[in-house]
Amino acid sequence: MRGKRVAGLLLLLLFTLSFILVGIKWLHYRLTHAITDAVFVESETFTKVAYKRVSGRIEKLFKEEGDKVKKGEPLAKINDRDYVVRLQELESTIDQVRKEREALQVKAKALREELRRSMELVSLEAKAVQKQIDSLVVKKELLERDRERFEKLYAKGVVPSRTFEDVDTNLRSLDKEIAALEAKKVATLSQRKVLEAKLKQTQELDRKIEALSRQIEALLKRKEDLENMIGETLLRSPIDGYVVKRFVSEGDVVREGQYVYAVYDPKDLYLLVLLEETKLKGVKEGNRVSITIDAFPDIKFEGVVKEINRATAAKFAVIPRDITAGEFTKVAQRIPVKVEITKGQKNLLRVGMGGEVAIEKHSDR
Repeated sequence: MRGKRVAGLLLLLLFTLSFILVGIKWLHYRLTHAITDAVFVESETFTKVAYKRVSGRIEKLFKEEGDKVKKGEPLAKINDRDYVVRLQELESTIDQVRKEREALQVKAKALREELRRSMELVSLEAKAVQKQIDSLVVKKELLERDRERFEKLYAKGVVPSRTFEDVDTNLRSLDKEIAALEAKKVATLSQRKVLEAKLKQTQELDRKIEALSRQIEALLKRKEDLENMIGETLLRSPIDGYVVKRFVSEGDVVREGQYVYAVYDPKDLYLLVLLEETKLKGVKEGNRVSITIDAFPDIKFEGVVKEINRATAAKFAVIPRDITAGEFTKVAQRIPVKVEITKGQKNLLRVGMGGEVAIEKHSDR
């Protein structure tokens, strides 16, 4: 009987010692780790995908929630009929303006060629008239010398008056002919000036052609932009990852900037820990973290403290607390801590999952 009592006491003592050891270990763990269940799975690349510049009715959705996507893979397609019609109208306008420019170019070219030919003919005519004038001037000079010679001979009575008068008559005739040619030359030069003025007027056609060229260039830019917009009616994934949310259904009308899908890359998952300020002492960047996710309690994850925010989570709340009146309830504020997941099956995690973490503390020095 006594032996049973001793055995019972020893068993009780052993149980008590075990309980004390477990308690000491639990207490030590609590003292050397910052433990909290304010934990959420987040993603660096969590992206809400929207049409940036186009709007219309969704005619096809290519992905469902949970589907895997590749960067550049189609997600949705809106009806592009309105954009195609606008493109066709724009192409028709461009064609009309091009034809108008081509007609002016042909007109300007033909007019220049005609004016240049006319100017060449006028120049040739002016040269021919000048050549005739030069020839008559030479002839006149010879007659003038003959007149002087005959005048002397006539004064001496060597030649009859008839001969002297014939020379005078020829000189007057030459003067009239030279004067007529000079007038013709002036008229020819005036005609050349008129043609030169008309040639300058073709610059107005050049200005119209240049204006049409600028218009065509602007229309081509609009066409390129419209073609890009037609291409943008096919919404593509900006990253590799998974679809976590679909915001619309086929047949819905979406506007510019309206979210269609939300996608994320599981490789960029991290934990957002909202740690109480009272537990922050000893928590530093680089400290190891033990992670338990509620959805997978039997699977262990590990991580490391990547960043400790410089402001509390409440500071950036949608409706921050107003403490200016001095009436408030004192509560422990939470500091956002970013934890990088370094070990575990990250492919099992989903954005928004919760869990619990234990962050190693390093004593401050």
